[in-house]
Amino acid sequence: MSLTGALSAATSGLSAASRSAQLVSSNVANALTEGYGRRDIRLSSLGAGGAGGGVQVTGVDRVVDQYAIGQRRLASANFGQANQLADLYSIVSTVVGTPDDPTSLSARVAAFENSLISATASPESATTLDAAVTAARGIVSFFHSASDVVQETRESADLQIHQQVQLLNVNLSAISGLNTQIRSQISSNWDPSPLMDERQRLIDEISEIVPLREIPGEYGRISLLTENGTILVGDHAATFEFEPTLTIVPEMTVQSGALSGLTLVGAESSVGSALEAISGGALAANFAIRDEATIELQEKLDALAQNLITRTSDATVDPTLGAGPGIFTDQGLAIDPANVTGIAARIQINSEIDPLQGGASWKLRDGVGATAQGPSGNISILSSIADALRAAPAGGSPSSPETASFASLAAGFESHVGTVRIQSETKATYASSQVATFSEIEGRLGVDTDQEMQKLLVIEQSYAANAKIIQAVDEMMQSLLRI
Repeated sequence: MSLTGALSAATSGLSAASRSAQLVSSNVANALTEGYGRRDIRLSSLGAGGAGGGVQVTGVDRVVDQYAIGQRRLASANFGQANQLADLYSIVSTVVGTPDDPTSLSARVAAFENSLISATASPESATTLDAAVTAARGIVSFFHSASDVVQETRESADLQIHQQVQLLNVNLSAISGLNTQIRSQISSNWDPSPLMDERQRLIDEISEIVPLREIPGEYGRISLLTENGTILVGDHAATFEFEPTLTIVPEMTVQSGALSGLTLVGAESSVGSALEAISGGALAANFAIRDEATIELQEKLDALAQNLITRTSDATVDPTLGAGPGIFTDQGLAIDPANVTGIAARIQINSEIDPLQGGASWKLRDGVGATAQGPSGNISILSSIADALRAAPAGGSPSSPETASFASLAAGFESHVGTVRIQSETKATYASSQVATFSEIEGRLGVDTDQEMQKLLVIEQSYAANAKIIQAVDEMMQSLLRI
């Protein structure tokens, strides 16, 4: 090899070592950067046909475990769905409580039954009658609080849907734009790795919202498909449309047109409805919360409130009622069996027995419809109210067993909420462990700072060796010049 060839080879070696050191530096600096793919330099020999041999940088490889990334994204979507539902039942469970919780419905029903026993023992005492009315007011307060939480959760889910749809549209558009930029970079023989990092980060950001599958294409482009095969990003990005609703009441549903559904616009290929396309992630969970889970909870609350009103409004319980409402009312009126949706939010104490509404607690003893106080020792109506709470009302109540006491119905509701909460938390925990498992697998091809430091030592030695060759060639050329 000539001196010129040796000098050329050593110079190419310095260039390759410098580029390698740059990549190691980038790897170490981004060891904790989300979405960063480890860079590995690709070298090839110039060979005998080159200018005296040497080395050339033929490219930079972005090293990632695409399978692990895909599985981690699907696991993230499962976690997003499970976690949203777990949060819902955690919130509701806090309000509903357990039978040993003094603020639970069971505890309030027990307090009301005990106050009726005390009033029956001392029917002439205004204090015991007032205490019974106060206990009844506590049951009403529970229904109002629980119903408010359910509707607030629906409103929160609706708002989250709006925010997630906005993020989804922004990211899908950005991913489509990055596809174009990456293709241009590759066509120009430039390194597209930073753009690919950003694209991966954007996909990861929405993978918990909607389960996505990444399909590679030519020139570094990708397509994004949902689990049912709907294309969200291909030659262009699809768009989701949704209109938020600020205030939601129990009567409002998608079917009635009062709440917005989800629309998919511009998809190159779609399978089924927009809701079917997003099935499996946090976005689908929020729709399920708004349109299914909370509605089911509201229906159970309404059934309990209806049951309570019905069993205490019968003429056999209080002969003075006539056609009027009993001690519990639907906003002061008798219950309308055709209008029970949202009754848990409307249930009230009859103003006739409530001193806070201008009524008199002695009417709890003598009858809601009584116009004057009767014998102070009369306990027949008090006993009938207590008996009504322990038995099913005449004609029963929708979704309620015919022989169930109201206390057992309340306990059954609490048990249902508690059971579903435990189940949803178990699913969320399992999904979280899946995310952690695939993240760990994905990280095995990530940046290992120890390995990078070992590479740096080799690069340093290579750089020094090539520099030494250049120095030797220079000395030999100087010797020739001195002859």
